[in-house]
Amino acid sequence: MRILYTADLHGNPSFYKKLFTLATRKKASVVVVGGDLLPKIGEYKNLINEQRQFITDTLHPLLLAFRDSNPAVGILLMMGNDDFSVNMPLLEKMESEGLLRLLHMRVNPLAEGLSIAGYSCVRPTPFSCKDWERYDDEQKILQPGPYRSVISTADGLLDINGQEWFDSHAMIEEDLEELAKMSDPKKTIYVIHDPPWNTNMDTLSNGQHIGSMAVRRFIEQHQPPAVLSGHIHESPKVSGKITDRIGDTVCINPGQTEAILQAVTIDIPGLKVKLQ
Repeated sequence: MRILYTADLHGNPSFYKKLFTLATRKKASVVVVGGDLLPKIGEYKNLINEQRQFITDTLHPLLLAFRDSNPAVGILLMMGNDDFSVNMPLLEKMESEGLLRLLHMRVNPLAEGLSIAGYSCVRPTPFSCKDWERYDDEQKILQPGPYRSVISTADGLLDINGQEWFDSHAMIEEDLEELAKMSDPKKTIYVIHDPPWNTNMDTLSNGQHIGSMAVRRFIEQHQPPAVLSGHIHESPKVSGKITDRIGDTVCINPGQTEAILQAVTIDIPGLKVKLQ
């Protein structure tokens, strides 16, 4: 089985076309996009509509064309912290058409006796969209601000400093424990948008580690075969690595650029990772 994995495409049509071309050329069994699917530039009221239009006018036709030419290749994807959840019904409709399978808080079967599960949420950021942001754990540690007004299309538009919104939701640690109950973690590959803290996967350009401590503890406790992340685009360039290990778990973040699609193939068995 060969997984073709990428993340953080942010509505770049060229990247999606290159990804599907690469899937055909590399004979991928499944294509996985680990969050931040949609455009992110613009004022939020316009951006919600732009993301909706991208799904209907660009992503849907691309998926149709790919399915017609590669009917045996599965597409699995999930939203990330820059994607407005109000548009989720459009992805769910495409799932009902057999064009994709959604990952967030779900388990999907793979080959080789493995499953794949996903989690979209990240630690709080200084950015406005909060649909997919949660406190890491009960310590409620925030990244450095300043924080902007909170926008949540999941719960109505709020104009607060963020604490009230975060306090009303489950924490990443709690969600991941629920996800772990849905399958055998030792036989499940997890797609978690926020990378584990203090690894090659979560390094900002200034050298600061900004990943999730809850994700790291989840990996340390459950030791899944692999965790596929994204979110910190520049981390592989800063660290010089697209992989790391936490115990027996292989952690992967291909990173992303504005000019060149970053994607990896993962061959199973053996978990052989190669940047494409």
